[in-house]
Amino acid sequence: MQEIMEIEEDIVIVGGGIAGLATALGLHRLGLRSLVLESSESLRIAGFALTLWTNAWRALDAVGIGNSLREHYSLIPRFKVTSSVSGVTSEIEPPDKQGRGYEGRCVRRKELLETLERELPHGTIRYSSKVVSIEDTGYRKLLHLADGSTLKTKVLIGCDGVNSSVAKWLGLQKPVYSGRSATRGFVEYPDGHGFQPGFHVYFEGGIRYGYLPYDEDMQENPAKMKQFVLSKISQLPQQAAAVVELTELDSISCAPLKLRLPWNLLLGNISKGNVCVAGDALHPMTPDIGQGGCSALEDSVVLARCLAEALLKKPRNVIQNEEEEYVRIEKGLEKFAKERRWRSFSLISAAYVVGFIQETDGKVMSGYSSRRQQIMEIEEDIVIVGGGIAGLTTAIGLHRLGLRSLVLESSESLRIAGFALTLWTNAWRALDALGIDNSLREHYPLIPRGSRCVRRKELLETLERELPHGTLRYSSKVVSIEDTGYRKLLHLADGSTLKTKVLIGCDGVNSLVAKWLGLPKPVYSGRSAIRGFAEYPDGHGFHPSFHLYYEGGVRYGYFPCGANCFYWFCTYNSSLQYDEGMQENPAKMKQFVLSKISQLPKQAAEVVEMTELDSISCSPLKLRLPWNLLLGNISKGNVCVAGDALHPMTPDIGQGGSSALEDGVVLARCLAEALLKKPRNEIQNEEEEYARIQKGLEKFAKERRWRSFSLISAAYVVGFIQQRDGKVMRFLREKFLLRFAASIGRKMADFHCGELNISGSK
Repeated sequence: MQEIMEIEEDIVIVGGGIAGLATALGLHRLGLRSLVLESSESLRIAGFALTLWTNAWRALDAVGIGNSLREHYSLIPRFKVTSSVSGVTSEIEPPDKQGRGYEGRCVRRKELLETLERELPHGTIRYSSKVVSIEDTGYRKLLHLADGSTLKTKVLIGCDGVNSSVAKWLGLQKPVYSGRSATRGFVEYPDGHGFQPGFHVYFEGGIRYGYLPYDEDMQENPAKMKQFVLSKISQLPQQAAAVVELTELDSISCAPLKLRLPWNLLLGNISKGNVCVAGDALHPMTPDIGQGGCSALEDSVVLARCLAEALLKKPRNVIQNEEEEYVRIEKGLEKFAKERRWRSFSLISAAYVVGFIQETDGKVMSGYSSRRQQIMEIEEDIVIVGGGIAGLTTAIGLHRLGLRSLVLESSESLRIAGFALTLWTNAWRALDALGIDNSLREHYPLIPRGSRCVRRKELLETLERELPHGTLRYSSKVVSIEDTGYRKLLHLADGSTLKTKVLIGCDGVNSLVAKWLGLPKPVYSGRSAIRGFAEYPDGHGFHPSFHLYYEGGVRYGYFPCGANCFYWFCTYNSSLQYDEGMQENPAKMKQFVLSKISQLPKQAAEVVEMTELDSISCSPLKLRLPWNLLLGNISKGNVCVAGDALHPMTPDIGQGGSSALEDGVVLARCLAEALLKKPRNEIQNEEEEYARIQKGLEKFAKERRWRSFSLISAAYVVGFIQQRDGKVMRFLREKFLLRFAASIGRKMADFHCGELNISGSK
């Protein structure tokens, strides 16, 4: 398996933003191939536009794409800076535009990234590839990815943004919150705006495009952001307000402003051995001089040049051994670090000083400083980490019982991992308890033995609709958990913190909360699964039934998901020979499955052939060793886990989603019983409240420990029976074991998690 899953590359760039793509393009122009790992599913457009100044255009010219962008964007000929207090406007002409080659243009971020992407050779960018850890193996770095695969590289370049995992590996200190936030927007005028190109800046009372103490919900509510900005610019010329008023809500965003303390660059490692960082991973800065994207482009040209000089000055085929190659790489990256260290220091410092000059205001600033902790650190009663099935179900259960919770989801929207899932009798009983079953039942036909195949997207959207507005907070990734007595303090990736009385981890297989509880990591089962979703626009016309085939270490199944779709899967043993690049190539996955089912009935292959490539995925199958649940902590104090964070299992009995629904109902009931059986206003103090929460979570753990143990064990046994190969095993399977496996599956599905009520509550 190690040989199959572990690829080797010469140069790996982590992060497909401006710095990552520009570095890859610079290396390509110089004859060096690189691989860019991007964690998102497509180009990640964080922000709407950016200003590219003279230094950026020089860098773009160096990589050969300056002119293709210039023709679409007007030159900014002048700057107007106005103090709203005095009303004085200073009009500043750029320095000797003709003589010194001045250039400043506002460019759409999306178009810049797409232009960079188009110039790269096919296959340079690998999407959905999140690096979770870095391991030093001598002359190579071993990268562990979130999908379970590993990758070795001779050179590792971190262009992975403000919260860079590569910068963390190098030992660079985390960026700090600047004490300011930025609301940004992008307005479109379909018939043209008719304004002269110019740059307008206004500042007054601590405001420069929006920052001050604000409504706690504002950062998740574009309507409030818009209203906030309009309230602060009411005294400005009509054109300034018109731009904001015309902006659609989905084109407004808000984010805290961070920077790396400049002395950390002088004292820390920008490079170490064959590893370095660039772009925001190197020098996150406030936007006051508009140099974030520009300096990332500078980095890329310098880095590509330094690395190519080290590797190509003497022909690569003359390099004697790995040690010599490593030394040359190290020297190249050290040269890059030397060139960029003081430049980065100057940029960060200049941005901070300019922002300080423009925005500092005595009374407002002092009032803001005193409230800064209060603004950034919110307190909640119950926080659920993860907006998947378990997280949303738990939140609905608590809501039905009168308890408010906050769900933190790291992605920007509902994260649909997978296409469909089978919901068995136990799942429908849980949905009945929540009161949302009938809206789903009517769309999906019953498959024999009490199951229905449901689109995962529709299940999650149905759950989300049942929650009160504001329950789900997106783009909220928890990076660490701190114990502060009767509360848990959560540190989020955006720099904010949040205190909670109850912490529930529904954050999946790689759960941070489970790690905090001390539960060992899930292990690889030795198998992987290719899944697909075929759509028949005019209907498939097949009867609702479940088809399952297994032979030679492969298990293939398919069944209808409504009247117009089919869901299929193919699990296979790691011992099978297959193309090393298959797991990142849907076309190869499809071909692999078709080759394994060529002897099956025509309909079996037709379902796969009808599947579009973007509806095929592959992932390793993991499980938590069942005895870890018996020996480890499912709950501790006011913290617990549920769903895949508790019991990741192989899909052989189709109980992953169903058991997550069970967890949500049981957990909501146990917690509500603890907090509501005696009216909350009669709780004497924090200690009593904490003790009751602890008992409620312990009751949940007691109810779910053996159930989870049984589910994981049953799934593993059924998978073993169905997929194990060999003459003896085939004989036993056909004569005895299949009926046994089927009975296990039925037994696991015939479970009732109980009603969603509190006995004896007041």
